[in-house]
Amino acid sequence: MTIVLRLAIVILILGLPRLLKADNVQVSRVYRDSLMNNEFTGSLDEEDAEYWVRLDIEITPDDFPYFLELGQWGTATVYQKGELIGQTGSMLPMSAKVYPSHRNLIPITQSGIYWAKLGVSNPLDIIRSTSEIGLLSHVQLQTESNWRLIGQSIFFGLILVMSLYNLMIYVSVKDVSYLYYVLSIVGVGLYLFFFYGFSGEFFWPECPYWDIHFFALIIPITNIARILFTKSYLHTEEYVPKWNSFLTVLIALYIIPLGLWAWSYSTGDNWLNEANTVIGILGTTVMTTITVVSVIVFLRGYKPALWFLSAYLLLNVGGILFIFRELGYLPDNFFTRYLLQYGVAAQVVLFSMGLASRLNRTRKNLSDEIIKKEKLKNEQEIEKKRIVEEQKDKLEQKVKERTLELELLVDKITSSENKLRDLNALKDRLFSIISHDLKSPLTTVDSFLNLLINHHTKLSSDEMAELSGKTKAAIQNLTLLLDNLLHWSRMQQDYMSFNPITTTLGGLIEKNHRLFRLLIEEKQLQVTIDPGIAEVKVWADKDMLDFVFRNLLHNAIKFSPNGGLIIVNSEVDGDYLNVTVEDRGVGMTQVDIDNILIYNTGFTKQGTDQERGTGIGLLMCKDFVNRNSGELTITRLNQGTRVNFSVPRLISDFVRS
Repeated sequence: MTIVLRLAIVILILGLPRLLKADNVQVSRVYRDSLMNNEFTGSLDEEDAEYWVRLDIEITPDDFPYFLELGQWGTATVYQKGELIGQTGSMLPMSAKVYPSHRNLIPITQSGIYWAKLGVSNPLDIIRSTSEIGLLSHVQLQTESNWRLIGQSIFFGLILVMSLYNLMIYVSVKDVSYLYYVLSIVGVGLYLFFFYGFSGEFFWPECPYWDIHFFALIIPITNIARILFTKSYLHTEEYVPKWNSFLTVLIALYIIPLGLWAWSYSTGDNWLNEANTVIGILGTTVMTTITVVSVIVFLRGYKPALWFLSAYLLLNVGGILFIFRELGYLPDNFFTRYLLQYGVAAQVVLFSMGLASRLNRTRKNLSDEIIKKEKLKNEQEIEKKRIVEEQKDKLEQKVKERTLELELLVDKITSSENKLRDLNALKDRLFSIISHDLKSPLTTVDSFLNLLINHHTKLSSDEMAELSGKTKAAIQNLTLLLDNLLHWSRMQQDYMSFNPITTTLGGLIEKNHRLFRLLIEEKQLQVTIDPGIAEVKVWADKDMLDFVFRNLLHNAIKFSPNGGLIIVNSEVDGDYLNVTVEDRGVGMTQVDIDNILIYNTGFTKQGTDQERGTGIGLLMCKDFVNRNSGELTITRLNQGTRVNFSVPRLISDFVRS
């Protein structure tokens, strides 16, 4: 890295004077005096004015072509004998210029009288545009262009290399000083890239309006980064708190040029001259303040400030001279134009070396400190450490024992409270079910039996058969209610065991289908069962699975109208079997579904033939499916309800809860 830096510096030192010489090559300034003596129409105070200038041009035929340079006018159009020769201008996109260049050039191929119409639409160049009309040969132009590219490429290459170098250091050590430093030197590089016309040529050749406004954005950002780097690197908050506050104020003041830039760019109401003036004043203040602060911090004992002062001194002097030249306070010469670039190059090299030295010193100090701490730690009194550790262990053990005792006590109290609450709720629910839900089916059975016993002689054989069927159906309904009630009460008290086995659904479905055959025939229901369901083996508790299907089928029967349709389907989904029971009955509301699936609260309502239930069947179905590592879902249909539950097909995929 050091060899590369030294080589770059040598090339830069040799290249910039050549570039300077090329930039100031002696060219013939035609009719400069006439222009300054107001031999044109319009006034220099009018930004949008147009001027006509007569140019008497004599060229040597042996040195074709020549180029007429028209300064930095916003638009410039050249005519000869009423014919258009070409147009150019700093406010035109590169594609609209007769000769694509950051300079306003018109190729001239013969001597004669030419007329140039000059339009001022770039207010930053109103004054200096009047003194920059002249001729140069293609040899002169090529020489200037070559040295411009060589010299500035070396400079920008140096900026790029050192930016990447310090960026890698930032990524490595996460010291924000390096990041601020990278932003500051990249910002300077971008501004000079703009100043020498590279941005308009290569970055955005078709956006001259943006190119002209670019400086008013990049310079404030660059100087803010430079101030932040100064505050971080020099620890100004610690060494010079008052100056640190002043630097913070300078950062805040950059809101002004940024605001002027934003307003000018977005509205077209030109404030670039004002922004340029504010930027110049703030830039001079920032550079002067940074120099003073670095001296004070160094004198107060912070040695790395010497690197800072050495690196920034030439840059700050060159920057101030450059600003004064831009504001028109100093003439354009070698020092006012190029001392800034020399300062940037010197600052980049010196500071990169300083930051590298700081990094190495920091790493060495950190390493020495770690070694020292480790040595001190090993030399501590072992016996004292052992005693402290023993006391700590005893105290922790006592705390754990007391904490455990308190936790056990709290758990016992909480468990007792929950059990009492659950028992009380179970008692209330049992009384409610017994007093309401079982009364109706018992009354029905009693009525049927009374008719069969006391009036059997008056009944025909068909009436006897019908009454017997209804009696059996009522008893089946009562049995189902009692069975649900028994399972629910056992489940509430955690008395129900869980015994999963490999089984098929075919037998369970056939069993329950026969169980409810009378109810199905009485309502003239059509029950369609997927035949493939009988072949799939599942891993589940057979009794729980039987309970789930029996309740789902009974609900579908209960809430289906006479002549309705019930569909039982199955579908293999990976390692699970999905079973669906679907009816075309009265359906469920979303509130009913949420009460079961989300809030775990049951409900009951009468079936299409005034059948009653306990209100706990679907809740128990959901719990049994969950215990079998499955999931129960309920879907509202346009007419009816679809209930789906899943059970695992393979024993290896079942996870006991």
